[in-house]
Amino acid sequence: MATAEQLDQLPDHRGIKRSASDISSPAKEETNTETAAAGPPLLQEQQDISNQSNATTKGDTCYYQCLPIHGEHKRAISCVSFAPAIPNTSSHSNDQQVVCASACADGTVRLWDVTTAIQEAQTQGGGNEGVPKSSRLISPVGQISGHSRGINDVSWSPRTPHLLATASDDKTLRIWDVTRSRSSLKDGHIQTVTTDVGGTDHAGDADNYNSPTSNSVGQPSVGTGAVTNVINESLVEFKGHSNFCFSVKFNPQGNLLVSGSFDETVKIWDVRTGECVSTLPAHSDPVTGVDFNRDGTCIVSSSHDGLMRIWDVASGECLKTIYADGNPPVTFVKYSPNGKYVLSGMLDGKLRLWNVVGGRDQNVMPALMTQRSKDYLSIGLSTVQGRGGLCTKTYSGHVNSKYCIFSTFAVANPTRQSIVTGSEDGKIHIYDLQTRKTRQVLDGHKDACLAVAAHDSMEVLASGGMTKDRQVKFWIPSCEQGQYGSQ
Repeated sequence: MATAEQLDQLPDHRGIKRSASDISSPAKEETNTETAAAGPPLLQEQQDISNQSNATTKGDTCYYQCLPIHGEHKRAISCVSFAPAIPNTSSHSNDQQVVCASACADGTVRLWDVTTAIQEAQTQGGGNEGVPKSSRLISPVGQISGHSRGINDVSWSPRTPHLLATASDDKTLRIWDVTRSRSSLKDGHIQTVTTDVGGTDHAGDADNYNSPTSNSVGQPSVGTGAVTNVINESLVEFKGHSNFCFSVKFNPQGNLLVSGSFDETVKIWDVRTGECVSTLPAHSDPVTGVDFNRDGTCIVSSSHDGLMRIWDVASGECLKTIYADGNPPVTFVKYSPNGKYVLSGMLDGKLRLWNVVGGRDQNVMPALMTQRSKDYLSIGLSTVQGRGGLCTKTYSGHVNSKYCIFSTFAVANPTRQSIVTGSEDGKIHIYDLQTRKTRQVLDGHKDACLAVAAHDSMEVLASGGMTKDRQVKFWIPSCEQGQYGSQ
């Protein structure tokens, strides 16, 4: 199993190469027996998205197209992530500033502001599906350069939107203030916003982030792709893992970090002090993913040992252990926005959506309760949580047999809620969340695409390619009717 730094030396990155005999074959029974009929919402409370999603899949005239700009790295791109939604107070419009971070095997993170490009596309309207005939290279508005080895994952603070956490092959985690760049120097001093790494709210933080008097990450420039704004010093460094740090996430309150490592442990960290508050002996193989649930009370972890585990943050107790038939290595996990489901990626080429809240509740469709699905599991149970871990939906069509590939929920538009994933053939696959049908396949990279992200409140996607590509691309829907953007 290789990590970000080894990406250019080895054929495998974020995963291990496995022979066909080691991978569970797709179960046709799942596709045939899982009903695509309307069911209760999976992601948003008190909103039935089923009928809307089905209608959209049949007659949808909106397709993602690539913006005619792209960013670039010196080596393969390991992950991309959008900053939380931020009002753009530097202008008189109500548009949000759209900033994306991309991490690379060379140990850097680059920051891209694509607000202007989106506004221009919205003004022009329409457009052809797919990749434009020409694309302009843009310069990053900032670069983080402090890790001594490759970066595997990044996470934005949900409470303090200019703080970014990174996980690296140098065995450390770090938190950075992305506003601390050279462009912020004024009379020899850094003009920074009030920074509270503990997640405490400060009045006006979001406004200060983009105000003319704060050290904003700035506006994008088009040209050589050269970096002029470099951030070299982190706010906090977390040491304690004995092997590569592979995954990192902030909790919703912004005062804790969770990390997964090749040392097979999951650690919980105090953001303010940098101290490890808990170490979970989570798995018997490298940990490939971690995430907090909606209220921060639980953590999900995944590993190449084929297991996903749900942990109680306060006690460190393992509440559930989940695995799929054939025990394929798990390469990625992410909680749904409502915290009731977990999305997982596995090396059998499938994405699975698991009900982890327990019980045969109304959100599980009756057809799935017959146990005909091969992904109906034996699980470790908590007397508090009850029964859980039922695979409710399976998504297939992308290629994933050797790498750890990111996937995400694209739910900004309630009429087009989707699952987005990268693929080893360089494509980005978009699945209808409810029907599991493929909405669109984006062909935008010359090498495997492991890095994808969706903005939390706008219909904007980002993707990053591996060694032979090294580009960051951005995608927005082009519609015959309606418009781009936030809902």
